[in-house]
Amino acid sequence: MSKKCSEQSLRFFSKGEVVMRRIEKYYDKFEEIFLVICMAVMVILVFVQVVMRYVFNDSLSWSEGLARIIFIWMSWIGISFAEKQGEHVKITMVVDRLHGRAKQIVLIIADILTIAILVIVCYYGVIITSKMMVIGTFNSAVHIPNWVVYASVPLSCFLMGMRVLKKLILTIQGKYDDEKTEVIP
Repeated sequence: MSKKCSEQSLRFFSKGEVVMRRIEKYYDKFEEIFLVICMAVMVILVFVQVVMRYVFNDSLSWSEGLARIIFIWMSWIGISFAEKQGEHVKITMVVDRLHGRAKQIVLIIADILTIAILVIVCYYGVIITSKMMVIGTFNSAVHIPNWVVYASVPLSCFLMGMRVLKKLILTIQGKYDDEKTEVIP
């Protein structure tokens, strides 16, 4: 009976793992497409604004505001993308000199501290976003609710937190190679 239960739970976790990998794959693709589209739209907006200002001596009243909002979203979603790529600024002087279990412990502590900071920023981001929703203010240039801009903070911290949590679990299991920023098969 216990052998049958363990086989069923193994199948359950295998299916769950497959679903999680699929979700992660789709999110990775969405994130890349989102960032590329944001960059393209922002460049086009700024280019059109420059042409309007210097060629036609007129400007679009909303383009700078929209470009600013896109830049904010792109920056905040970019922190999750940078985590995936292992591109966040790190001081690795100590970690580079460590090997084996000592290095693993330092990486685990760093990930726990990162998650703690992300939880705090996410918490206060939710509070500020909620207050903006209640107040009901709008961006004067593009008439977008201000909470939409502020929502980028808790969302991006949550997404990056999920990536760091995954990395923490893999580090604890000894399946994460910090130098290659990838999972060891």
